[in-house]
Amino acid sequence: MPNKNCLNCGKELTDKFCSGCGQKADTHRITLKRFITHDLIHGTFHLDKGMLFTAKQALLQPGKAALDYIAGKRVNYYNVFYFILLLIGFNILLTTYYNAIAISIAPDKVLTPTMNDVGKTLGDMLSRFGKLFIFALVPVTALNSFLIFKQKQLNYSEHFIISGILLLGIVLITTLIFLFSFLEFTGLPSRPFDFIHHISPYIILVYIVFGYWNAFRKDYPLLGFSYRILLFMLLCGAEILLFVWIILGIATGWNSGAEIEFMF
Repeated sequence: MPNKNCLNCGKELTDKFCSGCGQKADTHRITLKRFITHDLIHGTFHLDKGMLFTAKQALLQPGKAALDYIAGKRVNYYNVFYFILLLIGFNILLTTYYNAIAISIAPDKVLTPTMNDVGKTLGDMLSRFGKLFIFALVPVTALNSFLIFKQKQLNYSEHFIISGILLLGIVLITTLIFLFSFLEFTGLPSRPFDFIHHISPYIILVYIVFGYWNAFRKDYPLLGFSYRILLFMLLCGAEILLFVWIILGIATGWNSGAEIEFMF
């Protein structure tokens, strides 16, 4: 017999979903068959579909994806910031696995090179606060774009969404490049891998420019967009350098000589 009231909040049901809490109206008793066929299989594929769609949009049309999300088209998207955290965890796992292979096959490729005391201290700090650093970039870049790309008349929180989706795209790109790096252990020539690693910062730079062009190309002529994105990049670069300088200062006890020695 169909439920007349929501089993979660008790509100009267008038549709397939509760208007009070959003729970589905056709909540059934949990059985082994239903758990396997519906909760487990359906839940897994639904999750994958949302993640795959979000990943595809973040890579291929990040600006449009952000504007669609801001406009309210959100049901197909997986939570961007949860996704970033999952990818960070996945990258940590990949790094561990990569190093384990490198130690036994190619020790020169281990991603934990020997460092001086300052480098070790800095590495420890980045290891502990790496997530904070990554997520600190989002409000900073959002503020930059809010101040520079005003024609769209988006508020700061909406620029935050644009920055978040672009950060997701950057993490996806670096993850794909990292996965590609595992082919180095197959004995293939190293030149293609060295080339990919060399151009990866430029790939990310082009991706960021494309993302903002994808979002704001209807609001500015090419020249107007060009000088705005240049100003945006200069601001972001200065802020990142300031952040690195602060981290180096903390790592070295504000010993300028040690900072210079580490940087060079």
